[in-house]
Amino acid sequence: MATFELKMPKLGESVTEGTIGKWLKQPGDMVEKYDLLVEVQTDKVNTEIPSEVTGTLKEIAVQEGETVPVGALLAVFETAPAEAAAATQAPSAPGGGVITPTTQPQQPTPAAAAPRSGAAPPPPRPAAPPPPVPTPAAFAARSGDGRAATATAAPPNGEPSEVRATPAVRKLASEHGLDLTRVQGTGLNGRVSRKDVEDAIARMEAASAHAAAPAAAPSRPAPAYAPIAGDQPVKLTQMRRAIADNMAQAWTAPHAHAVMEVDMSALMKYREEVRHDFVAREGFDLSPAAFIVKAAVEALRAVPLINASWTSEGIVLHGAANVGYAVALGDEGLVVPVIRSADEKSIAGLMRAIRDIVDRAKARKLTFEDFSGGTFTVNNTGPLGTIVSSPIVPPGHSAIVSSESITKRLVVMDDDSIAIRWRMNLVIGFDHRVVDGATAARALGIMRDRLQAVGPQMAVY
Repeated sequence: MATFELKMPKLGESVTEGTIGKWLKQPGDMVEKYDLLVEVQTDKVNTEIPSEVTGTLKEIAVQEGETVPVGALLAVFETAPAEAAAATQAPSAPGGGVITPTTQPQQPTPAAAAPRSGAAPPPPRPAAPPPPVPTPAAFAARSGDGRAATATAAPPNGEPSEVRATPAVRKLASEHGLDLTRVQGTGLNGRVSRKDVEDAIARMEAASAHAAAPAAAPSRPAPAYAPIAGDQPVKLTQMRRAIADNMAQAWTAPHAHAVMEVDMSALMKYREEVRHDFVAREGFDLSPAAFIVKAAVEALRAVPLINASWTSEGIVLHGAANVGYAVALGDEGLVVPVIRSADEKSIAGLMRAIRDIVDRAKARKLTFEDFSGGTFTVNNTGPLGTIVSSPIVPPGHSAIVSSESITKRLVVMDDDSIAIRWRMNLVIGFDHRVVDGATAARALGIMRDRLQAVGPQMAVY
């Protein structure tokens, strides 16, 4: 007999860990190849991992509710020798299962291979256990392309680096004059994470400030939280922790907001005229959201700075118009899947895309690709009943728009008459490092004019 070790697969480039939701098989069960084995939850999506072999589930190494890093052992199978041989010859994906015949010794890992002649082996770095608190990369929720590079960078002389860290982490350390060899990595296999570097920078700056400050009375430590009768602790989910990390990162940008009122009367009238034919053709309703996203992508093309990113080297103007569309999932949180090439879609095409991502988000069937590549976000808070909000700009974006409730209001018209009109507030949040108030107002004005001009002259298809 041979054994098969199922390990936590790499479920996305920015995903470093997963939480076991539910085991679909139990020890002793016979499992066929491709049978669904276990549900895994990440900060972005939930997925089910299939078995890579046919065999008997011998041992479950991670219990439901536990969070483990990519590559961690999940379960052990007993398999037939022929199955083991076939699986051994098949290439395995990173973090996937590994067949280990019981009669063969374990092969040395590449890190333990003998060094080249004449070169002294690097001193071993102490292994660190995986952190108990997840630190997912920015949006996944990050709605933009927040996938972090996983390859270990090499120093200028081309020699392999002893320190395991992504290029972005190395760059952050370099900008602050921090020696990465002095930072203890808490990531998988001792990898130095961005949080490790940020914590080291904070300690370094605190030490510098303490050395420069005059002697003073020691500060009191922050008081510990004192529970109050009736308090109920709520454990953080992967999604809630990811949202917290993402929003904390986003708030480091200087935010500003602007609001414009939009007369939606012509749009609502036109929608009523075409919605019945649309429903008969598509099988679902035509929402004002499709017109709002259409107006947003037209504003992106007219005002490139709201379709941009701030970097330490300067501003990057994005050529693609990939619109993140925020979907609320109740108290669980929200996700921002991306509508790619939104500027190439008709009103009907945008409505199909919106319906698709909303349905799949609520059914927990979004994939990692659904969250990557976003350049701008539309937050449709109107169905929630809000009239004014202050959206937070996602990391990597320069702006976000919120469309508020469409309600009937008494309005004084240009000829001083009073009329009942459908009105909506349109709010833009922007990173003031990239976008100034006049630029944000220009983008809002374009969206307002496009929405107010909707009528029979605008084709749905």
